[in-house]
Amino acid sequence: MTQNNLGAAYSDRIRGDRAENLEQAIATYELALQIYTRDAFPEKWAGTQSNLGSVYWDRIRGDRAENLEQSIAAYELALQIYTRDAFPENWGRSQNNLGNIYRDRIRGNPVENLEKAVEAYELANHVSTREAFPEAWARHRGNLAEALIKRASLTENLIDLDTAITLLKRALEVAVPGSPDFVDSQYRLGNALSRRFEHNQDASDLQDALNAYTRALDVINQEHYDRAKIWQALPATQSVLGSRLVRKGQWQEGLQLLLNSVRLLSEGDDHLAHANALYQTGRAHETLSDWDNARLYYRDALRLYEHLNDPPGIAKSRHGLGSVLASQGYFKKGMAQLQQARDLYQQLDRQNRVKEVDNLYQAAQRAEQQLSEVPA
Repeated sequence: MTQNNLGAAYSDRIRGDRAENLEQAIATYELALQIYTRDAFPEKWAGTQSNLGSVYWDRIRGDRAENLEQSIAAYELALQIYTRDAFPENWGRSQNNLGNIYRDRIRGNPVENLEKAVEAYELANHVSTREAFPEAWARHRGNLAEALIKRASLTENLIDLDTAITLLKRALEVAVPGSPDFVDSQYRLGNALSRRFEHNQDASDLQDALNAYTRALDVINQEHYDRAKIWQALPATQSVLGSRLVRKGQWQEGLQLLLNSVRLLSEGDDHLAHANALYQTGRAHETLSDWDNARLYYRDALRLYEHLNDPPGIAKSRHGLGSVLASQGYFKKGMAQLQQARDLYQQLDRQNRVKEVDNLYQAAQRAEQQLSEVPA
């Protein structure tokens, strides 16, 4: 019992090296299992196996894929004793934890792993009801939603996204404002809404995503593990929303969002999101016929996309830059950019973009020809 408790203390320890603390936790749990055998102390054995499963999931040293396999094995051993009838609360908690591991699992088929995660979360909610265990119920709803969001990204199943959004909204009815569960659910809701927007282009989803990210960031604790992700997601969403507002005529509000997103993302390490924000800001300036600023932002975006070796980004930046240069009367320079954009779009099999560039190129040619025909 003392070894088991010592393992729990090492698992939660704040001082010292986190990786070493987890190794100490594993060692002490394994010492406890020398006495806590399944035959002599089945409940204690199952509890220690569950603790081992948790530590292997958190483990820093060793191969991540193997650690997750060890975690799955430990929880499955615990479930041999933690049955739904005999230990319903422990059974539900173990099912939820198994769902987390299958959701993050590296080995095996990704879609099959997510299927197992969804199944485990749904089993967990058989005992963790909203009435009996509201906090656990909300947490499990959030975890299930995360698995559905991941599955939707692999299968393009929009029903999974719709279900995830509904689950997260229900979880937020129970989550304590400012708690880690509240932050997680807001962040996940932002992700789900952003991804649904990519498919349906419904501006209300984008605005709701921005609101969810903002609510999470407003209350998040500096030590919370998702802070950096939310910080990056917020300005990335701002850039897309800002560009849409500009195109809808709300140019002042939209441009402010875009400029803010560029500033924030320039300070972070998500360089692709920064490049996207620069491109969107260039596009907004082009919409406003502010050719000089549009050209500057398109060039900055192009440099960053080239540094990242991102062909779609390079293509659309050259497309925008060529359009702006032609609009300013620099026809040869504009057509050169458009030709390079066309070649890239052709390689990427973006035929609709190829047609757009062809139309712009031909318009630039006609304008150049008309200019040359004007008498001196």
